[in-house]
Amino acid sequence: MKQHIPLKRFEYCTAEQGATADNRVNFEIDFEKGNLALEGEGIKIKTTIYPGFGVDLSDKTTDELVFSLQGIMEDGKTINSCSGLLVLYCSTEKKARAGVDWRVAVYLYDDYEGDREIKLNLTMSLLTGNPELN
Repeated sequence: MKQHIPLKRFEYCTAEQGATADNRVNFEIDFEKGNLALEGEGIKIKTTIYPGFGVDLSDKTTDELVFSLQGIMEDGKTINSCSGLLVLYCSTEKKARAGVDWRVAVYLYDDYEGDREIKLNLTMSLLTGNPELN
């Protein structure tokens, strides 16, 4: 029987040469705690992921997972509630390349300022055919 290793945490940080704290972007999803955090370009976001559970990307029957997000968006001047979606989906190349590429899409909307939204699209490329996804 194959042991399933859940995706517990996903972190992303821009590491451009010469990047300062003002123009660096830090992004973290913690499925164990059910949290998503994004900080950069003068904005801080902390949300709760619903439902909060571990994600097994090695499950061949799963092509897409959708989670609801609720939290706080702060820009240094205002603190507003925000809501959105976190979507994990396999790329079109997944089946051709034995399940190694997944996309992370985050859609966040300020609940009070209708013109403020954040859309983030990242690719997770696994380095081996049988990785430990933590």
